[in-house]
Amino acid sequence: MITKKIVFAVFTGWLVVLFVATQQPGHFTVDIPKTWDMQEIIRFHLPPPDSSVTVTYASEEYYNSLPEHVIYKTYPVYVQEQEPEGYLDSIRTLEPEVVFDLSKIKTQEDWIKAGEAVFHWPTSFSPPYQPPTSYIDRKETDVTGAPVTPEGLYPFSHYVVKEKGQIQLGFLSCANCHTRVMEDGSLIVGGQGNPAFDPEFAVFVKLFHVPFATLQKGVHQLTYAPWAPEVSEYAMSMDSADLVDMTIAHPNGTMVRQGISFGPAEDAVAVPSLIGLKDMKYMDKTGLMLHEGPGDLMRYAAFNQGMDMLTRYNDFIPMGVNDYTELPEAAEWDHPFGYDPFRYSDAQLYALTQYIYSLKPPENPNYFDEALLSRGETIFKEQGCITCHTPPLYTNNQLTPALGFEPPKEHFEKYDIFNVSVETDPTLAMKSRRGTGYYKIPSLLGLWYRGPYLHSGNLANLEDLFDPARLQDDYVPTGYKPYMVETMAVKGHEFGMELNEGDKQALVAFLKSL
Repeated sequence: MITKKIVFAVFTGWLVVLFVATQQPGHFTVDIPKTWDMQEIIRFHLPPPDSSVTVTYASEEYYNSLPEHVIYKTYPVYVQEQEPEGYLDSIRTLEPEVVFDLSKIKTQEDWIKAGEAVFHWPTSFSPPYQPPTSYIDRKETDVTGAPVTPEGLYPFSHYVVKEKGQIQLGFLSCANCHTRVMEDGSLIVGGQGNPAFDPEFAVFVKLFHVPFATLQKGVHQLTYAPWAPEVSEYAMSMDSADLVDMTIAHPNGTMVRQGISFGPAEDAVAVPSLIGLKDMKYMDKTGLMLHEGPGDLMRYAAFNQGMDMLTRYNDFIPMGVNDYTELPEAAEWDHPFGYDPFRYSDAQLYALTQYIYSLKPPENPNYFDEALLSRGETIFKEQGCITCHTPPLYTNNQLTPALGFEPPKEHFEKYDIFNVSVETDPTLAMKSRRGTGYYKIPSLLGLWYRGPYLHSGNLANLEDLFDPARLQDDYVPTGYKPYMVETMAVKGHEFGMELNEGDKQALVAFLKSL
C-alpha cells in the first residue's frame, strides 16, 4: 500500500537528486529573456528632454521579421607588411564554420565563449575579397592613425568565410568600437576602443567619391532630433570637404555615433568602456537606458545594431522612407553606417551579455609610492569626490542634470537623480536623440586605460581635467577639438582646480591606480 509518507519520501528524494544534479560542476540552466518585449523596451528607455515628443518603437512583428544572424568563425586581419605568407590563400581553403550553436551550450563557460563569438561577429560585409594580401597597409594606418599591434594585427575588423573559397571583410562588430590597442601593443578587449573609425570613413569617402547628397542624407539620419532641428541644419549647411574634414578631426577613442548631436561645439562622443558594465545602473553617457539585468543589455545591443534608427520621434523615423515617415521593408535597411538588416537571436544576445559581464580589467602597470597614493586618496575624500564617485564602484550610479535641465517631479520617483549639475557642455544631453536631460555619473575604475576624457573626449589626459586654463575661451583642447574651432573653453566639472601642483599629482596618481 502506497502511503502519503512513501509518496512524500519519493518526492523528496527526487528533489535531492535534482538539486545535486544542478549543483554539479559545469551544469548551468538559464531562462533567456525576451529581447523585443515592448513593455520592457518602454520601461528601460528614459524619455527625451522635450516631454512633448512622442517616441514609438518598431513593433515586435517587424523585429521578428528580420532574419537572424548566422555566426561563423572569424579570422584576424593583419596589415599587408606583416601578414603571414599565404595567409589569405590558406583561409580560402577552409570550410565555413558556424561557431554559435545553441545545442552545444551546456555550461556558463560555454555561454561566455559563445558570447565572445557574438562580440566579434561583424554586422556589415564587403563583397568576396580576392587579392592575395590584406586590404589594409601601413600607408593607410599612417594616414588615419589607426593603431596596430607589434605583430601587425589590425583588431577592429575580421575576415569571414561564409562560403568556401570566398573571403569577406567584416565590419561593425562590438569589438570594432570596444577594442583598445595600448601603447605597448597589448589589447584591452571591451575597453574604450581607439579605432580610427572616423578618419577611415573620411578616407573611404575620398577614395570612392561618395556623392555629397549621400553624405547629407546620412548626417540627417544620424543627427536630426525634432526638438533641436538646428543641430542637423548646421551639419546640412556644410559642404562635402567640411564634413569629411570634421570626421578626420575626431581623435581615436571618439566617434560620430547615430543619434548624437552635430553642431559647432560638439559632433563626437567618447567611446564607452564595457568593462564593469555589469554593475552600472544606466547605459550611454546620457543614461538613455536602464540596466537592471541581461534583458536590458540585450535590448541595448539590439537598438545599437540598427533598431534605434527605426524608432519614431513624432513623425520622424531616422531610417524611414517616404520623407522619413514610414518604416522601410525589413530586408531593405539603408543604414548610414552600413549595418545589414539582420537581428541577433535572443540566445545570441544573452550569450553576448554573459561575455560582457565576464570582462575583467587588465593588470594595472602603473606604480606609485604608497605615501603618494595615500595622500591622493585623502585629497579625493577631502574634495568631496566620493559623493558622486563612491567606492567600491567609484560611482553612485546616479544621473546628474545637464546644464539648463530641470528634472520633472515624476523623475525623482522613477530614476536615481543627484540633483546637482556639473555644468559640462549640455548639447549631447539636450539636443540629441540620445538626450535625456541628464548625464550619468561614470565610474572612475580603469581611468588609466581610458581616454580621451569627458563625454566628448575633449581632454587627452587626466591632468588636463584639473587645469584651470581649460575654462578659458582661448584654451586649445588636448583631446577632441571641433574642426571649425581654433580655441574653446572646456567647461564644467570644476573640482580640484584650486589644489597645488603636489596635491594634483597625488590625486591623479590615486585616480590612475583605480
